Amino acid sequence: MSKRLLSKGTRQIHPSKIGRSTHIIGSNDISKPTQPELDIIDGLTLVKDQNFESPSQYTSKARQKYLLKKLPIVKEIFKCEEHPGFLSYRKPSHLPNPYYDAYARRIINVESGVAEYKGTARLSVTKMLTKRWCELREAFDIYSNVPIYEHNQVKVGKREHQKLEDAAHAPPLNVQDFQEDFELDIPDDPFHSLVEEWLLAITKMTTLFHKGYARELLCHGYIDSRTGELTTGKVEDEEEVLVSGVVDHLFIRNKSFSNKHSVPLDEHLLENGNNDLRLVLELILDSLKNAGDLEVIVSDVKTRPTLSVPSQSSVIKASKLQVMYYRYFLELLGNDPQIAYQKLLTNAVRRGFDVERHVDPAKIIHCLEIDNTFMEDMKRLKSGIPIGFAPFDDADKRSTSPETYSMLSLNDKITDLRIQQKYSELFDDWSTPVTLKYFAARMAQLYACIAPLLSQNLMVEYYRGDYNFHNMAFAYDLQELKKQSFDSALFWFGKREILPIKQNLKNFETYCKFCDYQSVCLWKKEGQDLCQTLGKNLAQIHDQGSLESGNDLHIHHETNS
Repeated sequence: MSKRLLSKGTRQIHPSKIGRSTHIIGSNDISKPTQPELDIIDGLTLVKDQNFESPSQYTSKARQKYLLKKLPIVKEIFKCEEHPGFLSYRKPSHLPNPYYDAYARRIINVESGVAEYKGTARLSVTKMLTKRWCELREAFDIYSNVPIYEHNQVKVGKREHQKLEDAAHAPPLNVQDFQEDFELDIPDDPFHSLVEEWLLAITKMTTLFHKGYARELLCHGYIDSRTGELTTGKVEDEEEVLVSGVVDHLFIRNKSFSNKHSVPLDEHLLENGNNDLRLVLELILDSLKNAGDLEVIVSDVKTRPTLSVPSQSSVIKASKLQVMYYRYFLELLGNDPQIAYQKLLTNAVRRGFDVERHVDPAKIIHCLEIDNTFMEDMKRLKSGIPIGFAPFDDADKRSTSPETYSMLSLNDKITDLRIQQKYSELFDDWSTPVTLKYFAARMAQLYACIAPLLSQNLMVEYYRGDYNFHNMAFAYDLQELKKQSFDSALFWFGKREILPIKQNLKNFETYCKFCDYQSVCLWKKEGQDLCQTLGKNLAQIHDQGSLESGNDLHIHHETNS
């Protein structure tokens, strides 16, 4: 298992650096920075960052190789007969649905009628933001089926996000030693990686209540490809498409103070080696009764190469909408734990995982080393004792699976006395196997604890390196979110044409300058031609106007003389 995954499962929390410029604004027009934001932006000094390398010759060659692979594919799909060599800005008639035809690449089995997917059968929150830059570029990238080129700034951004996560969730000191010394192979296949991701999501949510903040928390929702509406209840069929997201930052604060100072819901939540998640949930629910002055702020982190905030209105709008999606999904997941449980299991199935598959015993021991809060639950499963969540407990009673779950063999396989002493009680036949269903159950319960505290105030944090130089706070706007998600659904599910940027010189200079398709984009070419023609016409009008003005002056002079 990688160090990155390990870094998520801890309770050793360290405060992040706090920016000073935070304010709450309305959201009547989320696409434009407010005047206070503009004043702050104007006051920021553009500093050249010595830590951000300029593209090397090697990177340039790598990018050229990337373009040589991608452009021919896009040219073939968006071929324009009237303008050979240029890319049409119309959807290809033979592939009219960007999601099903190009992204998920759905194929209906003729014999069974079952849908099969050759591509990615889900969307992400960022994919829903089709107009954050240029929707035409987005369409070209989608249809190319070539991964987006990861330039240097993207790599730097990932490293900075990882630093922030590591600072909030430092790896337990014992886990690295455990991995090196453990006598069994710890599986790291996609299924067991998801097991760990869900385990860490539970850990992060308990950390949120214990310490007051958490980072990189999973969330998701669904959007109906037939209606374009976001799904609010249970997921009924595959036409409701999974939309996944990861919340960069959540923190609890006092409503009386509009800043980033986080406060715990219960700082004693995990005291005295509390290793009972059921008890932790009970303590959280009890503390929520007296949490009227607290709220959970949902925030996104943007890394920047300079001390500057983006000036493009589309980028500002997309950043705000991104956080709105996160908040909306967290609220939906928290409204009804039973529905959240079903949505989580559907999520796993959509990704191709069997929710009944047994988790490898070696992985169970590894998970307990990461977070011992699960220990009492594991004992319950072994003994067949309910965990206290009806959808899971009732399903277990109805289970008729002949396959038994056992950890008996670990008695012979593990000779390490420390491991034997800690976990020998589990080395037996189990009444209830450990599956993804268990983790989904506890996640659903914890989402329900977050939902009551979700604030109407949201935030985007801007970082340069590890310095949080600006926080853009704004209000949640559900109607704006639904409007945008519907418009995005129309694009993704082939119900409208592509909507590129407006054709003007400013946009061509801003949005097209570093675009992969700038030299072959027909939309840009036609726009530039139009601007040139308009410029010539204006010049002619100006020249004609000057001539007429001169004649008028001449006539006026003769009349007066």
